[in-house]
Amino acid sequence: AAAVAQAAKKHKLPVTVKFFGSTAEETLIGKTYAVSKGVYDGLDAFLDWHPSTANATGWGSTTAMTAVTFTFLGVAGHGGTPLGNKSALDAAVMMATMSEFLREENLAPSGRLHWVINNGGDIPNVTPEIAEISYYVREGSPARVQVLLDKVIAVSEAAAKASQTSVRHRITSACWNQLPSKSFAELLHENMRQIGPPQFTDEAHKLAKDLQASLGLPQKGMHDAIGDLTPPNPAFLGGGSTDVADISWNVPTVSMGAALAPIGTKMHTWSTAACAAAAPGQAAVLAAARYLAATAVDLVTQPDRLKAIKDEFKERTRGVQWKTALPDGYEPPMYEPPEWFLKKTSQKWPPKNITWPPQRIVSQEKFSSLGPDLAPQK
Repeated sequence: AAAVAQAAKKHKLPVTVKFFGSTAEETLIGKTYAVSKGVYDGLDAFLDWHPSTANATGWGSTTAMTAVTFTFLGVAGHGGTPLGNKSALDAAVMMATMSEFLREENLAPSGRLHWVINNGGDIPNVTPEIAEISYYVREGSPARVQVLLDKVIAVSEAAAKASQTSVRHRITSACWNQLPSKSFAELLHENMRQIGPPQFTDEAHKLAKDLQASLGLPQKGMHDAIGDLTPPNPAFLGGGSTDVADISWNVPTVSMGAALAPIGTKMHTWSTAACAAAAPGQAAVLAAARYLAATAVDLVTQPDRLKAIKDEFKERTRGVQWKTALPDGYEPPMYEPPEWFLKKTSQKWPPKNITWPPQRIVSQEKFSSLGPDLAPQK
């Protein structure tokens, strides 16, 4: 962004350059929420990059996704005298087990269902009165996500009934599948090939090989080539999700990956994090900056390319009305910043768009009845 702005000023190019950060990107809510509030309105084109294990771009799609957290409420009690207790953890475990049975008949190859128990109680000999389990529900479109989500919600209600607990759920994030742009990806790929792969140092390759050795992978180092331009698969088989997707339905968008992680490793792991502030990360961010800057300059200096990209966008969005997948009244997750930050930025707390403090969840369930007392045995 800085390079394009400087070039535009030097050569008096008629362009406004905007740089957008990626707040809460990995929880898929930062851009999604910003789009719903009009932050990206008025753009001609949007260019995006993400760390990867390869240097590549294409015009495939991603999965739409809804993130949801289920909270079960029961009754606490001593584990040594458990009769009448209502275990919220039992409910969460039952839900996890039952949701696995959705896979054969209810989960298409394009879908994904992930869960994790984020609150299972405090200590083994006290029945947990509150338990939380979070799901990522993914599919090829928002409509298909909703169908699968409804089934997951039905599972939660069944688990609550079986465990005699109560359940509530809240949507924590939701995004569409990304709208691809073939013409935009072709332009970006041309620049990637002309500029060449990231310039990895011996230090970067050594770190990569050390990490690969520790993970039992072939020691191939970093991906130091430009990958082929990748078209979509004939049959969509699912995959990851991104909060860039909601931008792509509002403005022509292209995404690319620059190799930050060693060949064969996976994202969201300690090995990838180890590369971010080291030699591989330095090379990747410089390469990505060059690819994006060159492509942005082409859009400004070659109006026919920008027109073709806009025409494709108009055709792909024909008959589709984007609407945020976030529920009505959605409030983004927030934490209260320190006083010095508020003072320095001339902000007040809380913002107008959230309720503060967050509502505390308290279980008001009652002990379970065992029926009438048994008569003494004689």
